[in-house]
Amino acid sequence: MRGLSLRAKVFLMFAATSLLIVAPALLLIARAVERGVYERAREELSSAEVSMLAQWETSEQALLRAAQLATLDSATLRAWSRGQYPQVERRMTANLNKDDRPIAIDSTGASRVGPRLDARAIATGQREATTIIALPDGWSTPIRFALATVEVDTLRLGQAGVGTPLAAKAIKKNLGAKSDVALLVGDSLVDTTLPDSVRRLLDRGELRLMVSAGGGPRQVDAEQAYMAAPVTLPAGGLPLTAILLRPIAQELEVATAIKRSLFGIGFAAVVLALALAALVSRIVARPTQALADASARMARGDFAAPLPRAGADEIGQLARAFGEMRRAIADREARLRSAQAEMIHREKLAAMGRLVAQLSHEINNPIYNIQNCLEALERRGDPADPNREFLTLAQEELARMASLTRRLLDQSRPQSDASSLLNLNALVSRVLTLARQEMEARGVDVVAELAPDLPPVVAHPEAIQQVLANLVANAGDAMPGGGRLRVATRSDGDAVEVVVEDTGAGISETDLPHIFEAFYTTKPGVTGIGLGLFVSEGIIRGHRGRIDVESTPGRGSRFVIRLPRETLDESISLEDAGARAEPAVAAD
Repeated sequence: MRGLSLRAKVFLMFAATSLLIVAPALLLIARAVERGVYERAREELSSAEVSMLAQWETSEQALLRAAQLATLDSATLRAWSRGQYPQVERRMTANLNKDDRPIAIDSTGASRVGPRLDARAIATGQREATTIIALPDGWSTPIRFALATVEVDTLRLGQAGVGTPLAAKAIKKNLGAKSDVALLVGDSLVDTTLPDSVRRLLDRGELRLMVSAGGGPRQVDAEQAYMAAPVTLPAGGLPLTAILLRPIAQELEVATAIKRSLFGIGFAAVVLALALAALVSRIVARPTQALADASARMARGDFAAPLPRAGADEIGQLARAFGEMRRAIADREARLRSAQAEMIHREKLAAMGRLVAQLSHEINNPIYNIQNCLEALERRGDPADPNREFLTLAQEELARMASLTRRLLDQSRPQSDASSLLNLNALVSRVLTLARQEMEARGVDVVAELAPDLPPVVAHPEAIQQVLANLVANAGDAMPGGGRLRVATRSDGDAVEVVVEDTGAGISETDLPHIFEAFYTTKPGVTGIGLGLFVSEGIIRGHRGRIDVESTPGRGSRFVIRLPRETLDESISLEDAGARAEPAVAAD
């Protein structure tokens, strides 16, 4: 099972367990039903055997008593002594039952009345005070009889007796309708209550097998099954055995139907067990498979894979622990990426600063030399010369070039690492105060919406001021014909936000993805060098924050600065906010 999935293993284990429980249980129930049929038949046969032996003993006493009564009848004795045997037969018959037969044997052992018995049977009757089983000459049916000695004045006249043919129906009459009887004299079937179709199937070998086996279930034919119980009936003469046969075909059919029903129920139970096994395997394996997929995706850097629903069981606990671990890894990786990006950004700034410093130095020297030459020409030239205005224009453009080089140095110079507790409302108010005059000159209305309960943050004051000043200046440049500038502050959980929103020309969809790239600018001419937003985004990212931008061409832009309240310098605590933060300056 090493190569199987967890789902397959759970399914196979559950299915095997169900089969090991259901199958033996069904077999045991089926055997118990069939065994119950046989036990019931055995109990009835045992009861029938007791009843038959009791009835046999009663009939034996009746035969012996009838034989004794025949020897006491005076009329019978007179006729016997005169040798009038027909009259003896009439007198004895008058006192017997319908099925009984009179027997008269003279002193010489000759049968005078009734069936002709052999000398051995007569001798047995004389010797034993019990009933005798014999097969008279010319009879096909054995007879059971009892004898008594006939004497007149101590003169022995012979023997008088009463006999009755052996009939299975007579025995069955007292046993009930459920049991059949087969009578065997020796190993010959002499009578039975079985149907003729079954009787023809019972040969001597089958009967001997029933007697020797001592009972048990016997399948007589395809439609008849019997429980057999052989009973040896006590009597003299020929050996007599009565086989009690209890038909159990109907009970076996009922048992078979019950077994079919049980097997049907078992099959349904197995199908249900397999369905439950599939469901349980899915319930167990699906969360683990989801965790495995999430682990594989996390190894590839994807931390957004769905996790199984966290419940109260062990899998739910594992899912919660995995989710917490994944969040911790994602946060750590995000911090590492942020630190790596910040390091790359700092390296870019440092390299750019060195390049700009070198270029500015190399450019400033010729600019200063040219300015000196132009000033000398201005002093020596004729004030009335109409070409002096070109000299003035050249001096102004050189001053502008010098200003651009200074701006390059200012924007590429790295900020100080010193952080302090900062009141953003006060810093926003200061930036707006410095820019108000220029905004009014452009016809821009400035609106400040400062949250009064804004908590302080730990940040670099000069760096944050540079970012705000850059965004405000960009907003003013986007509204040369006037507009509305809105600057707002607000608190959002564990962070604070500054919103700078204008109604200017906006940024096109083509330019929007690139505005934070170095040296990318949308301003015409040389009015912009493409470093302002690049440097600003690096500063905010260095504070573990972010800048988000939304813009619609023709309707304006909206920049949102989000700064966390977490302390950058552990030596500074937020409890010192009231003592160290500058008071907010209300914006007009």
